[in-house]
Amino acid sequence: MFSIRNLSKEFKQGNQIQKVLKGIDLEVNKGDLITIMGPSGGGKSTLLYSLALLSEPTSGEIFFQNKKVDFQNEKTLEGLRRNNIGLIFQNPNLISSLTPVENLVIVMNSKEGHKEKVRKAEELLKMVGLSDKKKASISSLSGGEAQRVAIVRALVNKPSILLCDEPTGALDSENGSNVINILLNIREETQCALVIVTHDENIGRLGERRLYLRDGVIDEIKRDSKVI
Repeated sequence: MFSIRNLSKEFKQGNQIQKVLKGIDLEVNKGDLITIMGPSGGGKSTLLYSLALLSEPTSGEIFFQNKKVDFQNEKTLEGLRRNNIGLIFQNPNLISSLTPVENLVIVMNSKEGHKEKVRKAEELLKMVGLSDKKKASISSLSGGEAQRVAIVRALVNKPSILLCDEPTGALDSENGSNVINILLNIREETQCALVIVTHDENIGRLGERRLYLRDGVIDEIKRDSKVI
């Protein structure tokens, strides 16, 4: 599905060049459950944003379904993102002036009518136990509730890969556990690939494939219960 080949990413800071990713090779296939761990500054988020097609590599290539991604074609790039990639961040980043239902409807890319979009949005909110909050103000939601809205917002266009950057980082342990269980259930039901960047070792151990990223270099330390 997604293939990263010899990917490097550099950032210029004044006269200094910071090499964040160094020759990364990574395959993400349908249904994969991948966790990415490593020290702060090691390149985890940069790698995730590369997979999200939000960050053009300095060198190397990214392929989706065996076709090279053209970062110069913004229209095609936007279509790939909207139709295939779901993103969940540490903070929900919901639109505060909209209700939970409206936050979902506004990102739907189908040509269905508004009523049908609302119906589907309400079904998604029901799936994460938020039927009674569908018309609430965003400011009235708890942190866990807001993050659940963000999760189903990432699902509205049925992505083939769900990318999560510290999705429980701003939550207490109970809400964090609930969010992870929802993500695992969604992956099981939809067979989307699930990639989670985390500092939490308990979450990291959930990965069927566990990656460790340090100083821009990646190691796959576990695959399908066999240490490699």
